[in-house]
Amino acid sequence: MTRATVRRRARLAGVDRTGRPATVEVAPAPAGAGIRFNGGRPASPGAASAWRHATGIGRGRRRVAMVEHLLAACHGLGVTDLDVVSDGAELPLGDGSALPYVRLLGRAGVVRSAEPVEPLRPGVPVLVSEGRRFIAAVPAPRLQLSCLARLPGPVVQHCLVRPHRGFARELAPARTFGVTRAACGPTQRALRLPFRLERRGRLVLPTRPRFADETCRHKALDLFGDLWLLGRPLQAEVFAFCPGHGLNIRFARRLQRILEER
Repeated sequence: MTRATVRRRARLAGVDRTGRPATVEVAPAPAGAGIRFNGGRPASPGAASAWRHATGIGRGRRRVAMVEHLLAACHGLGVTDLDVVSDGAELPLGDGSALPYVRLLGRAGVVRSAEPVEPLRPGVPVLVSEGRRFIAAVPAPRLQLSCLARLPGPVVQHCLVRPHRGFARELAPARTFGVTRAACGPTQRALRLPFRLERRGRLVLPTRPRFADETCRHKALDLFGDLWLLGRPLQAEVFAFCPGHGLNIRFARRLQRILEER
């Protein structure tokens, strides 16, 4: 894999999860710059935090949240260097998946350099846990995600994804879901969603799923995005049980420490 940026500026406008207007613009960045938000804040494990069921970069009023879908699109397309300028506390929600960001980067035009990117391959198994929830990884030739997610009631979903085999088709379209308490404010019309929502237990979900295991796939998509805080491909088989952004970021920080110790 070599470093990559975009050829030209491109912009996406919409609303955030509260229904407020939000815009984001991506622009070319020099090789080795990494992904930078709003004047240079790096997308890195140390700069990231979990905020209101999303991943944020920065702190306080300077934080920009809901960056995981853009990072997932960058990960899937191999974009390592990018300048990102956003207007609002969050990036646009789009349809709740990474597809709008795949299309945004497509409009910007991905261009690759000759500079190689060294993969991160942990030499030993890595584990982070929180109660019964955990993320573990063992060395492997390519990234593979095995995710188990528990929905309200006795429902459990499992998905096994190999992003290199079809990220834009198999993982990027998986849409997010909301906790009922958090989804009571903005309406479907305010969120500009082209599909209907329904309540199922504590969750608000699309009425017609794109995948039978869409909820689990979106958990895997979020993890895939949060892993790009590392800025380099991970060669590991990753097992996740009920992952979330806080646990994802802890896992990325653990991998970052392994990288720094070499």
